[in-house]
Amino acid sequence: MTMRLIMLPAKDGDCLILRWGEDADARHIVVDLGRSSTWKFARRIFSALANVELLAITHVDADHVSGAVAMFNEKRAVFLPKDVWFNARHNLMKAARPPRSVEEFSPQQGEKITRGIARFKWPHNVAFTKSDAISTDGEPGNEWLQIGEGVRLLLLSPDTASLAAMLETWDESLAAAGIRSFDSDIEETVAPCGFEIFDSIPPDVETLAKVPYAPDTAPANCSSIAFLVEADGKRVLLAGDASSEVIERSLRPWAEAEGGRMRIDLVKLSHHGARSNTSPDFLKLVDCHRFAFSSDGSRGHEHPHLETVARILVNDRDRPKMLYFNYRGPHSTIWDNRALAKEWTYTAVYCARGREGMLEIAV
Repeated sequence: MTMRLIMLPAKDGDCLILRWGEDADARHIVVDLGRSSTWKFARRIFSALANVELLAITHVDADHVSGAVAMFNEKRAVFLPKDVWFNARHNLMKAARPPRSVEEFSPQQGEKITRGIARFKWPHNVAFTKSDAISTDGEPGNEWLQIGEGVRLLLLSPDTASLAAMLETWDESLAAAGIRSFDSDIEETVAPCGFEIFDSIPPDVETLAKVPYAPDTAPANCSSIAFLVEADGKRVLLAGDASSEVIERSLRPWAEAEGGRMRIDLVKLSHHGARSNTSPDFLKLVDCHRFAFSSDGSRGHEHPHLETVARILVNDRDRPKMLYFNYRGPHSTIWDNRALAKEWTYTAVYCARGREGMLEIAV
């Protein structure tokens, strides 16, 4: 049974489909829906998508949920997931157990998604009914969860502390992330970083890898859902925008049980390859040589960060590695360099010309 990770055009965000099985029997996990333009592109794909075991909306940043808001504006659902994982405000409240006097959340995109799930009558956080919130501290927590024959899932993030912090800054994080109401569903245009800033000078991998790591502390990212999927012995880690430290805490006991490093066949890196979401400790904890980056590098984010790629290369210099990029942005194309690839033993794989944002990876 071959698993395939399909990355759809989400600009600076995520829209992913994990597929296993063949033809009519194929099953799917959907992770995030990117920008609103992503839904316009992907609506036809999702309308033909059957056997959706799970829709995971990892967190409320606009580059992950704007497409979901557009989807929920449809008159009726175009596909039917068996479960929807999304930590709405009432889930955060239960995780944090705040005083009853907490004010109601204003009707921004998170609320629109919550109402959309209810309007479509989709099951919500069914696998975590006892704890309500999707959390590694809830039940089943950090234990394998069977989601179909031969397929299981291990939740890695968020933990309850991250959800509690997100509750306290919910409104502020929405504003900081630029999340807008559906009525203002207009994609802002931001010029990508120019290719000339590199001017064909290859990056100094060893120097970049030595840049001190500083963890991401943004509440929205720290509240992100991340999980590991195992099917027919193959494992794929879908990291959302999660904190590297939270993922490490969840993985460590499983890695220790496997001799210190947990075998993973493909990692979709956290936060589009941001330097603050993939620590050197995480890379030492996993036995993996295939890494996927989802981002066009726009909106001034400069994703994937050069330091992240450098850490991957330095961590495992001699073994052949695969780097997958679903866009040819300035910060991904720089790795399309034969001399670098030979020196650091990697192959860079990109989307096909004219198919920006689309990349399918067989696991």
